[in-house]
Amino acid sequence: MIRLNNVSLAFGSRTIFDNVSLHIRRNDRIGLIGPNGTGKSTLFKLICRLTEPGEGDLVFAKDASIGYLPQEGFVFKKKTIFAEASSAFDDILSLKNQIDKIHTQLENPSLSMQEEDHQLLLDQYAHLQHQLEVVNGAKVDKETGKVLKGMGFKESDFEKNIDTFSGGWQMRVALSRLLLQDPNLLLLDEPTNHLDIDSILWLEDYLKEYIISHDRTFLDRNITKVWELEKGKIYEYHGNYSFYEAEKEKRAEMQTARYVNQQKKIKEVERFIERFRAKNTKASQVQSRIHMLEKMEKEELPENTTEQVKFKFRTSKQSGVTVLDVKDVSHEYDGRLIFHDICLSIERGERVALVGQNGSGKSTLSRIIAGLERPHSGAIKMGHNVLFDYFAQEHAEKLNSSNTLLQEVESVAPFSMIPQVRHILGAFLFSGDDVFKTVSVLSGGEKSRLSLAKMLLKPTNFLILDEPTNHIDITTKKILKNALLEYSGSLLIVSHDRAFLDGLVSKVYELRNGNIHVHLGSFGDFLEKKAAALHGDTSEVKANGPSPSKQESGGSQKQQYLLKKELNARKRKLTKEIQTIEEKIALLETQKKELDSILLDPTLYNNKEKSIEISKQHKWNP
Repeated sequence: MIRLNNVSLAFGSRTIFDNVSLHIRRNDRIGLIGPNGTGKSTLFKLICRLTEPGEGDLVFAKDASIGYLPQEGFVFKKKTIFAEASSAFDDILSLKNQIDKIHTQLENPSLSMQEEDHQLLLDQYAHLQHQLEVVNGAKVDKETGKVLKGMGFKESDFEKNIDTFSGGWQMRVALSRLLLQDPNLLLLDEPTNHLDIDSILWLEDYLKEYIISHDRTFLDRNITKVWELEKGKIYEYHGNYSFYEAEKEKRAEMQTARYVNQQKKIKEVERFIERFRAKNTKASQVQSRIHMLEKMEKEELPENTTEQVKFKFRTSKQSGVTVLDVKDVSHEYDGRLIFHDICLSIERGERVALVGQNGSGKSTLSRIIAGLERPHSGAIKMGHNVLFDYFAQEHAEKLNSSNTLLQEVESVAPFSMIPQVRHILGAFLFSGDDVFKTVSVLSGGEKSRLSLAKMLLKPTNFLILDEPTNHIDITTKKILKNALLEYSGSLLIVSHDRAFLDGLVSKVYELRNGNIHVHLGSFGDFLEKKAAALHGDTSEVKANGPSPSKQESGGSQKQQYLLKKELNARKRKLTKEIQTIEEKIALLETQKKELDSILLDPTLYNNKEKSIEISKQHKWNP
């Protein structure tokens, strides 16, 4: 369908693509991956003919129709949500407008026309109606409503102006319109960044053909081919993301073996040259080997940034048993209630995910917990010795744009941490001369990485992270997840990134319809319930959503909170009692060993009364 022939592109001295040849076939499902800044979005712009290659060309099939969803920069006319999305059917809407105009003319008694003109209008009306039936004009409202609801919009939102919604929701409208246009190639640049779990699951069911990039689980479930962009080259893998990882490891092993063998051969040749360089009888052989080394295409060791780069969050002294206690918290904006009577708690060492549909109030609740906003009512209480830090995407926008990366991190680093600043930047893939770049030239993802790096410098025992994986690549996500797995403190993570949360959290708080719903267990278990709800599996869910688990049942949210608090209190009491008993047992065992030692002493039995007393103590010692 689309072929790239020997395409090269450079911006100044920086090479983006170096002699790339690729073929996009019909029904291909391709995941485009690579670190931020390597040129993924630029490749999309080449395919959409928004950028011209420096060398080479692109060949398109005659019937190729392309739909492109960028990460940002959406421009809309002042329309309603429904009007903007349904503009995908402009040809059908144009037919309907023409039919409506003719119908108005025919029904208007004040318009006098000759019979021939009247008949001409009737014929035109019939022709247009036939055309409308051929293109299935009735589908406009039905399909538009279906897609908008899938994207998370309520029917009451359809007639609202698009400019009253945030950038994330506007992206959903753009994606809805794109899906309704039904092009035969979809280019989606980070489509899941602004989608919640429900919308991502719906989108997976809807999509057919596309190129996508950074959501690992989305890639794993939906693609059959991976293009990896690295150092101006694109490497193709036939399989999903998990296959790509395994295959890349095999290729890296083979490349390492080739490198080792080549280095061995080079050293042998160099030894021969050094040994016989001065002998005239060997001059031709020496020159032959020198030319061979000059012409030899050198193998390189494979890059494996994920394994090379590791870091740990600094932890402070241990917190109390209860880290966070949220009780009866309600909040509203402009008279609209966001959530009400929220009750939740986090114990020491717990790793908790906070999820919910966009607009449900997840980020608002995280800001309230972090003390950046005051709740309309209720109380937030941090536990004893809790030292927390908070990360949100807007932190990336508060960086000093005139600083270099090194200056920005050093500006918050305690004196003892200054020697480790370069290592921390390296952990977030800022190595070599990159640390001397100014913040102003960084991409959105790179700014997020820099903000996360600054968090490492503060000792904490509780981290609140609001969408920490948005705009960062898969490699950095893996580095961050490994660091959080080693973090000994408590975690509260607002995220919709399934691969990131799976295996990291053991409890999920879901904000739904203004209330908190508790899901104990892995994030994978939670997703199974959501998927069952999406597909209408009544054995797993009720008509209005997932059926409550055993942990969710048992009354109102407040009753659940009080019950959980009582259970935690009992647990702490039992733990203390067990500790007391264990200490008593240890003491008695020590006493028993002392008595054993005394009884083995023959001189004890010279004193009859003392020996009887010691024997009694030994007999009754538990």
